[in-house]
Amino acid sequence: MADLHEDPRPKSPALAQLAQAYPEWVTRYRFLDGDVVVQEGALDDSIYFLEEGSLVVEQEMSEGSRHVLKVLSNKSESDQMVPFGEMSHMLDGKRSATIRSSGGSTVIRLEGRSFEPIFRDFPDLARLLNLKLVERLRDANSRVKELTKALDPPVVREMVRQNRILLREGDLADELWQCPAGILHEVRAGGARTEIETDSDGFIDPMNFFRQGRWSRTVEVSAGSFLLKWSCDHPSDVFRFHPELAIRLLRMGS
Repeated sequence: MADLHEDPRPKSPALAQLAQAYPEWVTRYRFLDGDVVVQEGALDDSIYFLEEGSLVVEQEMSEGSRHVLKVLSNKSESDQMVPFGEMSHMLDGKRSATIRSSGGSTVIRLEGRSFEPIFRDFPDLARLLNLKLVERLRDANSRVKELTKALDPPVVREMVRQNRILLREGDLADELWQCPAGILHEVRAGGARTEIETDSDGFIDPMNFFRQGRWSRTVEVSAGSFLLKWSCDHPSDVFRFHPELAIRLLRMGS
């Protein structure tokens, strides 16, 4: 449970000036170890500053478990301001994470309605909040890129412009190809051509590739087909996106 600090004046000169101008909008609190500063899901458009101590930022996961996202800290002798909660103020006012005190901590709470006067009358404080917002957006973009990379298969995509031999009988099977859409032919000695099917996921003779053998037939791909060439740096990555392929290969090899 938070207690009002016996000294209501923030240590930061910028926050102290704001408190002097708008005392009803600025509150200084003491938190004990484990106290909740911000509750996930709560409606609250306030902006906070960690003046001293440490805070743990966590989100609720499945079955009641919690995942720690980050730890915020600030030393008592430091003159830096550590803002948090500003994204909820800028968006819908709903808290996206729970923030708890880790050990004793001192926190400054600014009423949401103080945001406009801050940007109008306190440029140093406004600059700090702007920098923090930019940092949050950069972090979010970085996480989106990491997620996209994890979800996007490591492939080179190609739209085939003209008929060509894709696999040649006897060559090393050192490439893994997938044909989600298009027409493939097996080319036999003498030039006879027979249309062939891929497996259910569009892979072309994957067993040869994973056995690190040689191609057992010559395959031609027709113009207008769409191909995916998988990166062979980490072949097991294929199974993250196509787990059924592993089962099929095991059955083929048994």
